[in-house]
Amino acid sequence: MNWNILEKNYNKDDYIKNETIFALANGFLGIRGSFDEGNIIGHDGTYINGFYELNDIKYGEKFKGYPSQGQTMVNVANTKRVNIFFDDEKFDLNTGEIIEYERNLDMREGILKREIKWRSSQGKIIRLIFERFVSFKEKGLIFYKYNIIPLNGSVKVSFESILDGGIRNYSNPDDPRVASTSETVFETIENKTLDDDLYIYQRTKRSKKEYGVYLKHRILKGDLTRKRYYSKDDSSSIIFDFNLRRNESVSIIRNAFYSLGGLNFKLFEYLKEKSEEAYENGYDYYLDYQKKYYSDFWNNCNVEIEGDDKLLQGIRFNMFHILNSTGKDGITNIAAKGLTGEGYEGHYFWDTETYILPFFIYTNPEIAKKLIEFRYNTLDKAKERALQMNHKKGALYPWRTINGYECSSYFPAGTAQYHINCDIAISIKRYFESTNDENLLVKFGAEILFETSRLWMDTGFFIDGEFRINGVTGPDEYTAIINNNYYTNIMVSESLKFSVYVYNFLKKNYNKEFIKLINKIDLMEEEVEEWINASENMFLPYDKKLQINAQDDSFLSKPVWDLEKEKNFPLLLHYHPLVLYRYQVCKQADLILAEVLLNYKFDKKQIKKDYDYYEKITTHDSSLSTCIFSIAANYIGYLEKAYNYFMMTARTDLDNHHGNTKDGIHAANMAGTWLGLTMGFGGMKVYNDNIYFEPKVPKAWKKYSFKILYKSRRIKVEVDKQYIKYSLEKGDPVNIYHFNKHILLQSSYKLKNR
Repeated sequence: MNWNILEKNYNKDDYIKNETIFALANGFLGIRGSFDEGNIIGHDGTYINGFYELNDIKYGEKFKGYPSQGQTMVNVANTKRVNIFFDDEKFDLNTGEIIEYERNLDMREGILKREIKWRSSQGKIIRLIFERFVSFKEKGLIFYKYNIIPLNGSVKVSFESILDGGIRNYSNPDDPRVASTSETVFETIENKTLDDDLYIYQRTKRSKKEYGVYLKHRILKGDLTRKRYYSKDDSSSIIFDFNLRRNESVSIIRNAFYSLGGLNFKLFEYLKEKSEEAYENGYDYYLDYQKKYYSDFWNNCNVEIEGDDKLLQGIRFNMFHILNSTGKDGITNIAAKGLTGEGYEGHYFWDTETYILPFFIYTNPEIAKKLIEFRYNTLDKAKERALQMNHKKGALYPWRTINGYECSSYFPAGTAQYHINCDIAISIKRYFESTNDENLLVKFGAEILFETSRLWMDTGFFIDGEFRINGVTGPDEYTAIINNNYYTNIMVSESLKFSVYVYNFLKKNYNKEFIKLINKIDLMEEEVEEWINASENMFLPYDKKLQINAQDDSFLSKPVWDLEKEKNFPLLLHYHPLVLYRYQVCKQADLILAEVLLNYKFDKKQIKKDYDYYEKITTHDSSLSTCIFSIAANYIGYLEKAYNYFMMTARTDLDNHHGNTKDGIHAANMAGTWLGLTMGFGGMKVYNDNIYFEPKVPKAWKKYSFKILYKSRRIKVEVDKQYIKYSLEKGDPVNIYHFNKHILLQSSYKLKNR
């Protein structure tokens, strides 16, 4: 169970949600877990990371700096779809009788299997076995495998393989988390039916982005009697007819190869060649690579929990989907819903840097590096955005984007979240502290840091010797356009300090590259002195009467929203934003998030006071919230609360806690579960060039373990009620700290649990 997601019965009510649960992807290409034979309900989907269409953003009143165009991840041609007929009766789980049914997602290998025993209305009993996987060997490749066996007599089988380019995106005009309109966005350039192959080449109407897919077939077993072909403007199909006796089988493999197109690129020839190569190599060749890829992944990051199988399943499920949905090429990122659905229109947010990047930094740092590289590759667009927002210099990264340009039309809870800049900067700091990757700083990290630091000098100002930042929105989207958001200010202070460190580090150790960069961006030493002054004199609001850190200058002067009497959640779907902005009510962790990310800067007594106050006014309407409250609760000794919040986080999608898993996974929450285990119960902290652990065991668990990659060493942490064991699985001896006790870890070290 811990490595598998099993569906033992077909339930119409769960079908749309399970399209997300059983989705597969490899970071470039993703497919929802729809049935091969289709269904009368649900929303089928196939997505290419970073592939989008443009749309006009319409305003009643438009002001300077408002984005004029949005970007929406589009649903590309569907290769999953087949129609299967038995003596001209169509196979459909909504008709006939389901005798046996099981769908199994194997997370160790990334393979989805479905096995069915079905009786048609005419009494034919058929066993059908479906398999599919999205290849990590070839990023554009999907394999589908089918076995069909009549169990109680002879039958004519017609197997129709469909390549459908007439697809649309999902929409819901009443939910701001989903696109509001659905329309055909493609024009078909080529649509070919070949001998055993299908091919389509399409272009988006406005962004002029092109892609193609080649669908190839191999009949492994079966008495083929004839083939038929059908084609129209945006789709085509091949029908294979077979005659089968009782217990004879048809075995068919389909491989679909997707690729982006472009100027002077001979897409058809390329895809035909790659499809032939996949055909020759065969299903098992790619399956063996798939197993090896996942084996290496799990070897670096697997967790174990003894005492709660459902929880362990949830954590592994989350890690599985984070890996699958994350771009790994430096030109794509990870959308809030991954590659599993169209919620938030496929946009990339700050979720990547704050929640998801830490997971990869400490398990697969090469993927983390590619995510940082994405921000460098969109730096010029961030600089353009800064100018649009009337800043004289620097870079302002977009709140919502696919291509690097801002596409958030609601600026109070979008563009105003300037903290995206310091989130990116702090993620570079975290990456460097864990990897010592100086090359990243030299090639692109430093330039990001310097340009984002410049923006703060043009955004904030000094009053009475203190640096203040007005007119921004922090992580809490129920509080907008305020002055001196605590989270933003303290994160800016830390990012400025790190920028100064990197400036001096490059100047001393990479002077040639340093001079080249300084000349490229025309950075003056006086600017760096301003960064020092601002970071050292950052204003952080504090309420002396309540003895708590204030979320912003005005937050504590507002009336408190009585959440105990409130019944309409999430609030954003029931109240106008202005109503929310007038109260002390938080959608998600804000100040508490700052205290989690920078907990080495805070006294535990202060965190406890802040936690006690802000917990009462936080709705957790955002899935980003509960994991942070769990970590903070662990830190201050609220172990029962820590566990309860953790449980709310771990199975958010599997148990559909927010009621919208149908729109795609909650990717940041998934990574937050891993943070909750390692930073929360494991007490992991990295600062001052050292790694610290303060492990605790929840009452419900007998033991648990996790793995961390730190400075090219793989450290395994095992915790039970009596002992804590640290093992060095890979790399040279390393210094670690256990509750501030120094340990030189050379092989393994075992201590009594407190």
